[in-house]
Amino acid sequence: MTRELQSTLEASGIEWPALRNHIPCMANIIQLALGAFMSSLSVKGRTKSWEAHERDQQFGENESIDGRKSQRL
Repeated sequence: MTRELQSTLEASGIEWPALRNHIPCMANIIQLALGAFMSSLSVKGRTKSWEAHERDQQFGENESIDGRKSQRL
């Protein structure tokens, strides 16, 4: 995206080096800020992914789809 912006701006006569002016993804900025905030509060993040949590809610905490106990590594 930054390379395309650089090309567009250069076509208008504006110098804007993409590597020097990289615009980070807003979601990544929010994630980093929240991580720093939670660390300052000594709060530990979730250890399960959202998908694993949803699967556990649907099928029971340690059961897989066919009813057998799932193995955890």
